[in-house]
Amino acid sequence: MNKLLLLLLGYLLAVTPAWASDNDWDQARVAHERGDYAAEVALIRPMAERGFAFAQFNMGVLYDNGQGLPQDDEQAIVWYRKAAMQGLPQAQVNLGIMYEQGEGVPVDNVEAYVWYALADSQGDGRAPQAKRDIAEKMTSAQIEEAERRVKEFKASHTFTVPPTPETPSDTLHGNG
Repeated sequence: MNKLLLLLLGYLLAVTPAWASDNDWDQARVAHERGDYAAEVALIRPMAERGFAFAQFNMGVLYDNGQGLPQDDEQAIVWYRKAAMQGLPQAQVNLGIMYEQGEGVPVDNVEAYVWYALADSQGDGRAPQAKRDIAEKMTSAQIEEAERRVKEFKASHTFTVPPTPETPSDTLHGNG
């Protein structure tokens, strides 16, 4: 598995979201830093199941990397999609990567482009290049189809999670 999963727990756990108790989020961060991913999962999963996008994204990463859980691309996609549907751009980019590389799903450049474009529309710093790179692998008809789907998606969905600040490169995660 050679890929670059964007952003991650180090950064997201450094900022306590309004919905998480300071203690739970701090405990999850400490567990992550000491490599106790099982404890991190125990703390993050309830938040993810209650629908909090940052926790859902973290669950996706933990499944994607097999940290505290068996490595499972299909489960990673489930959690990334939940966060992506709420508008978390990092989850949208990671979902695009999964579709581009065929991890847990068949390779689908149109679907990858859609997720990169949605993240790009929210100002994710990595999404524009990812979108350009995938477009080079696509026909003009595929790009038109992807752009149509992006437009339809944006017309029918309101993102509830605001974009987060850019992540320093030393917090990139999951290089396989």
